[in-house]
Amino acid sequence: MWLVLHNSDDPELTTAALRLYLDESGGNDPNTPDAVVGGMLIEGRRFIDFENAWDRMLAVHGMKPPLHMKEFGQHGRFGDLSQPERRKLFEDAARLISTYRVGSISASLSNDEYRTKLPSEVRKVFSVYGMCFLLSVFGTQVLAEGNSHTGKIPIIMDSGNPYAGHVRESHASIQQIQREAGHFLNIGALAFDDDEHFGILQAADMISWGARRRASNVSFSGGFAPIESIFADRTRHAEARWMPKWLTELGEHLNDAIAKQKGANAK
Repeated sequence: MWLVLHNSDDPELTTAALRLYLDESGGNDPNTPDAVVGGMLIEGRRFIDFENAWDRMLAVHGMKPPLHMKEFGQHGRFGDLSQPERRKLFEDAARLISTYRVGSISASLSNDEYRTKLPSEVRKVFSVYGMCFLLSVFGTQVLAEGNSHTGKIPIIMDSGNPYAGHVRESHASIQQIQREAGHFLNIGALAFDDDEHFGILQAADMISWGARRRASNVSFSGGFAPIESIFADRTRHAEARWMPKWLTELGEHLNDAIAKQKGANAK
């Protein structure tokens, strides 16, 4: 069991009262054509307790970490688990998430909407996962305000995320646009860690996987049904999806902000 919160030495990450752990879910599966970013908001003081509880849960089920949703496929490490075994595992995992979370978040966007509703200049700056990340920031703001939290919230993502570069670019762009516009968001520092060592990032993988299925109207059959309970409490889960009107309006706003930024850089 690792007793560190992250590999970064950024003091903002060690002192923040709340932290947001995120992961992405996506790909080219035509049955689930949505990109999703999702995860869990937790108090820093409860982090170690959650990690210990997650490790114990996996041990009880005879599973060696990390818990990756993709490994429940036919040829994955957990592909041979029976449906009753899966159901019990995810009942326990969902219960831990619900017990320890301040809240959870999922943000989704279809690849088709991304291509058709956003200007090309915006798409050069914000990938589809960047837009989901941006929406997750807004959703986290709502959760933070609901818990009377006004400080910055550091964000930690899996270092193995294939879209990490997209998230870094979006994080930097959001912070710059925020500074220029003068609007405060709770977004704090961004760091990356290996989900092999952190149960909370494995929980984020589980949340984003489940949110992607919900966004694409795919059933939770095969023993995965308990995952849906994470999304049932609307006061503790913020499920956000980019609506076409929002995309168009935000696209225009971001397009203007990007143009102004380019103009300022040219001077």
